[in-house]
Amino acid sequence: MITRLCWSIGLGILLLSSVSLLAAPVPDKKPENWGAEQGDDLPLLAAENEQLVDNAQIQATEFLYQTAEWIDSFFDDGRFSAEDNESRATLKLSMGYSENDNFEIKPRLDVRLKLPKLSSRTQLIIEAAEDTDFNIDDSPVDDYPQHEDSENSQLQAALRFFLKESDTYNFSFDAGGSWDYLYGSFRARAIQDFDDWLGRFTNRLRWYTDDGWENRVTYDLESQFTDELFFRATTSLNYYETRDGFPHSQTFRLYQVLNSIRALSYETGIYFDTEPSYKMSDLRFIVRYRQRFYRDWLILEISPQLNFPEDHDREANPGIIFKLEASFGNNANEEGYKKIFK
Repeated sequence: MITRLCWSIGLGILLLSSVSLLAAPVPDKKPENWGAEQGDDLPLLAAENEQLVDNAQIQATEFLYQTAEWIDSFFDDGRFSAEDNESRATLKLSMGYSENDNFEIKPRLDVRLKLPKLSSRTQLIIEAAEDTDFNIDDSPVDDYPQHEDSENSQLQAALRFFLKESDTYNFSFDAGGSWDYLYGSFRARAIQDFDDWLGRFTNRLRWYTDDGWENRVTYDLESQFTDELFFRATTSLNYYETRDGFPHSQTFRLYQVLNSIRALSYETGIYFDTEPSYKMSDLRFIVRYRQRFYRDWLILEISPQLNFPEDHDREANPGIIFKLEASFGNNANEEGYKKIFK
């Protein structure tokens, strides 16, 4: 009964936040006289100059969105892959070490195939990976262990249906599963324009046949500081039907684009949980260096980190990951770089 009550309260809060954030949509294309309905004309400016100011603001917003998309593609971020309705494949080999988890090697395969014969909005997703007990790249808020009873649970397939695709909104539905469970998932993303900043609201609601409901809410606030520096602050809140409490986090990332083949990410994350009592569960500092390695489709990443997990008495836990990726279909190419950064 208590679990059901917590689930109802949590889901109600999440739905309420979703409605409030989506209540004032930003149009995909602004009319030519956009800004006039906001109030009186700008003082001391002629009508043609007002139009120039409005157009400059629109172009700056589009440029900021394109910058975020290129960086997310270069770092193979889930924000990009979840909305990329194209065929692509990635083979990853990660070698990681931390003082608490020792040394492990993890391969991973991710294949996404667009199915135009079925529908231009449909994508087949196939993922195969070793167990995720050690993955230095995961957030402690997102890596709550599920589906670990099956030896074959690391192979799963799904069909993704893109219901709406635009710069402002993206809605998709997934239906898939593994050997011993099925799931259905709905993902919604909305962009808010705050002049020099972009707000990005994302909600992914998923139901598993074995573990029930799961909901993940994130809100990004991002801006481009200079031609080479891009900043993102992310607030996350998760809900799991089979787990008490609401794990949540606040992370900050500063991306430094060195050139078309090299980039750095400086990351700080603070992670909290509400059960059995409110506490900080982890504090993380990560530096990620990522570059194309001899070929455009071959990528090397080196990520040293230091974290202070609560379940190890907050003792310092240094670690490092070496990752080699063979990527086919990645959009963070030379041409895209020149359009944005040059």
